[in-house]
Amino acid sequence: MFLALIILAAAKITTENEVDMPNFIFVMADDYGWGDVGYNNGTADTPSLDAMAKGDNTMLMQRYYSGGPVCSPTRGTVLTGRNHNRYCVWTANTGGNTADFVRREKMPLPLTEFTVAEAVKQKGYTTALFGKWHLGDFKKLEGGNPKWPVSNPGNNGFDTWLSTERSAPTATLNCGCFNQSMCLTGHYAGQSFACINYWGPSTHNSVGIANLTEPEKGDDSEFLVDQLEQFLRKMATAKKPFFAYVPLHTVHIRYIAVEPYASHYKKKGFSDDEVDYYGAITAMDTQIGRIRSLLSELELKNNTLLWFASDNGPAAGTPGTTNGLSGRKAHLTEGGIRVPGMIEWPAMIKKNRVVTTPVVSSDLLPTVMELLDLKMPDDRPVDGVSALSLIKGETNERSRPIGFAYNVANNFNGTYNVSWVDNRYKINSIYKKGKVAESYIYDLTVDQGEQHDLSAKIQDIKGLMLRQMEEWRQSVIQSVKKVGCQVYKNDDN
Repeated sequence: MFLALIILAAAKITTENEVDMPNFIFVMADDYGWGDVGYNNGTADTPSLDAMAKGDNTMLMQRYYSGGPVCSPTRGTVLTGRNHNRYCVWTANTGGNTADFVRREKMPLPLTEFTVAEAVKQKGYTTALFGKWHLGDFKKLEGGNPKWPVSNPGNNGFDTWLSTERSAPTATLNCGCFNQSMCLTGHYAGQSFACINYWGPSTHNSVGIANLTEPEKGDDSEFLVDQLEQFLRKMATAKKPFFAYVPLHTVHIRYIAVEPYASHYKKKGFSDDEVDYYGAITAMDTQIGRIRSLLSELELKNNTLLWFASDNGPAAGTPGTTNGLSGRKAHLTEGGIRVPGMIEWPAMIKKNRVVTTPVVSSDLLPTVMELLDLKMPDDRPVDGVSALSLIKGETNERSRPIGFAYNVANNFNGTYNVSWVDNRYKINSIYKKGKVAESYIYDLTVDQGEQHDLSAKIQDIKGLMLRQMEEWRQSVIQSVKKVGCQVYKNDDN
């Protein structure tokens, strides 16, 4: 009995130590709608995601939100835990000017922002990024302002990285840089696009970066998981804790299905556009299954927090679906920001749970920091909250509402949308000249489609939420001023 107690104690210590230093993998799809996944009635086959969603060690988040309704903003929230407007990433491919950088370039993530990759390195973690960056230029633009900073993964905390600056096709990499006949197939065949390249740290100059010099044939998600596999095998051999961010390009436009996925959907009678869309999704899904299998093979699964999500809802004009949610990409209605999301972590999650507690991409950094007992470097506002108590099953309530603001375009006296989401209610509003011009409130527990405005019925609740929303907006404005974004001179806020 004494020996058995020693063994049990040792096992408990091992488990606790594992949880103290877990590995992290954050995988993010692109323009992947809430209704595009099988378990939410999606048309494409997603057996790997469906299995993960139903797994014993998974928390399925059915009210998971992207930090913004388009690409770049959400990517900023993933890394910083802060709303993207606080540091002037207003929308995709657009950032704010600052006093020192008078010519706008391509929306850099300010180097003054503190990223989750920089945080974990304080605890000795090795960090990696494979996929779409979309938060700044990797090198100086020819003829650009020499004062304007580059902002690539390497100077934001990532040790190892291979990344595109912006979007890329979901198959046949670097297409724009090579003969189109080598690259584009399906309904994109013969079309021409701007040059797209993968970049990473230069092997010849540790300070510089280098690009791939040859096109890569095949599915893009598979290519990126190839890079992740190499990284995971090194980490397993070295027995070092790691943080890996894998922002996939699927299923952003220029979605291209490779075989056997294309033939699978052609046989079902889908259009060329649908074949490419659904085929790219199933190809990505296969790679999610591959990641889970790799973690098991390398004996990393128990101690790895695997987080899957999307960056926003489906794009207009694509076969993507929201399964009844209102709006799509670029909207602050549920269809634009509620996306597939789940966390698998055997060391902590022992029974499958489906939660409707709001979680947002900004919660990643606070969750990681609580797990590792880390602190922010200063008193800058953080919008995300740790999801650790939710993961543990200790709560089903979010401690703070989620704020969204879109189309601000660095003018807080202009016209733009603001939404405010708590555990039950959501306000959608339009600001004009610094004040709420229109606002609507919905009970998301019974009205996911945001069809029934309750303004006349719950005026007290709406009034409280509007005051909270305005306090948050003022906080964002103060952050903008502190970061140094240039706003219009007539902005008295």
